Amino acid sequence: MEFTVINADVIRSGRDDDYQNDSDATRTFEHFGCLDLSCSNILHIANLCLISSSNLTSLKLPVNRIEKICNLDSFTNLVELDLSHNHIKQIENLQGLVKLQRLILNHNPLTKIQNLDTQRNCLEMLDIGCCNITDYKFTLYLKKFTNLISLVIEGNPCQTEPIDSERTFILSIVQTLLVFNNRTITVEERKEAFDIHSQMITLLKKNDRKWKLMSVDEQLRLERMVDRKNAFLDGIPEGEDVDFNVSVFRNTTVEHVLMENSRYGIHNVYRTYADDFKRMITEITEAAETSRGIRSRLVHEFHEELRQLIDSGVDESRKCVSEFAEYKKRVKCGLSAGSDDGENSATNDVNIAFDEKTQVTWLTLMRHEDKLSRKITKMIAELRDVLEKQIVEFKQLVNDRFCMLQRQQNIFLQFILEYAVSSVQSDDINSRISKVSQFTNDISQCMESQASQVERAELYITQSASKWLDDIFNKLNSEEIQRNRRKISEIATFIHNQKEKSEVAES
Repeated sequence: MEFTVINADVIRSGRDDDYQNDSDATRTFEHFGCLDLSCSNILHIANLCLISSSNLTSLKLPVNRIEKICNLDSFTNLVELDLSHNHIKQIENLQGLVKLQRLILNHNPLTKIQNLDTQRNCLEMLDIGCCNITDYKFTLYLKKFTNLISLVIEGNPCQTEPIDSERTFILSIVQTLLVFNNRTITVEERKEAFDIHSQMITLLKKNDRKWKLMSVDEQLRLERMVDRKNAFLDGIPEGEDVDFNVSVFRNTTVEHVLMENSRYGIHNVYRTYADDFKRMITEITEAAETSRGIRSRLVHEFHEELRQLIDSGVDESRKCVSEFAEYKKRVKCGLSAGSDDGENSATNDVNIAFDEKTQVTWLTLMRHEDKLSRKITKMIAELRDVLEKQIVEFKQLVNDRFCMLQRQQNIFLQFILEYAVSSVQSDDINSRISKVSQFTNDISQCMESQASQVERAELYITQSASKWLDDIFNKLNSEEIQRNRRKISEIATFIHNQKEKSEVAES
């Protein structure tokens, strides 16, 4: 499908009158009061600077392909904005519309009602029907709008059965409404709604405050869990869980030696090893979190640079398409202004020239896309080199710390074994042999167990780091392939449509 770039011709087509005098176009745009560009296949809100921002009061852009609300800040006198039947996922960039009274956003994939604080005292009508709103939290937000008299929400997933119960609930909270879902609200309905739900409103307000307080702590906890997972530390203990004996050396011989000997030296050695253990765990954690921070920064910088590069490529394509559109306009004007003599010959020449221009435009667009794709592929490869180097350094550091940790564990267990053996030297030969054998087996099993735990922890971190690296570049490469295919498809569709129009004109 051919997309539309907003330009002077498109804006002129949105007038209600039949004004076509190009020589007076500037004056015409200055006096625009209402602009209707519905069903124009518009992708992006742009070039509205052609219109006087002080006079435009109504802007209608329904049934287009718009994904983002933008470039409307200068229209401070806008009273009505219709963006229904588009692909908008978020309400944003409306801070400058300080006089907005009617906002129509139905049939968009919206999930939240937000960023309308500027319109709290002026918005009178809001239509968010047939969106993707799944709960009624938006009612507490809309309750603060002092002049909201009409609200449409039907067709959303949050809608309940029977419909009357939803109506009663909404009316009890947003009490300024006079019309709900295109039905006038009676005084009796309002009184009944408030009586039925007054207790529920109080409870809802309390729960909302409680939810906000709880959500802060829960959000921090979840963010911490995500950060540790992204740092590959979700299998490593932290805080009070890093206990040298309880979490790591829970075995009979260690407990026996510590319990049976109250000498300061034994416990001092234990505390020294315990502190070393915690220190090395802390070093591993800090190294992992530092690595996560570096990786996050590198990936964020990559996405920012990628976004700027793609935006630049889009601007180049738009410029090329705009030049093509201007060329078409000049050719048509020249053809209509020509004399009747040799009309067929002139038409054939124009068609040949138009086909050549179409071919040149296609080659130019494909060249732009090929250049952009090669730049993005190079950026991905450069990012991979940097991240691979960073991951290798991180793995080496983790390996060194885990080797030190295992050596410390073995030295401590050897010390415990030697002390346990020396403590039974005064026993008879049979008892001594039995106890030494028991101590040795117990410490050996503990060493094997701890070596296995350390190995598993190190393996988990290094494998998670490698998997993260593979996953992120598989995703980046896949996204670039899909972007490239979509762009090539758009170019092919655009060129095909132009050729079809040319063939129809020839016939």
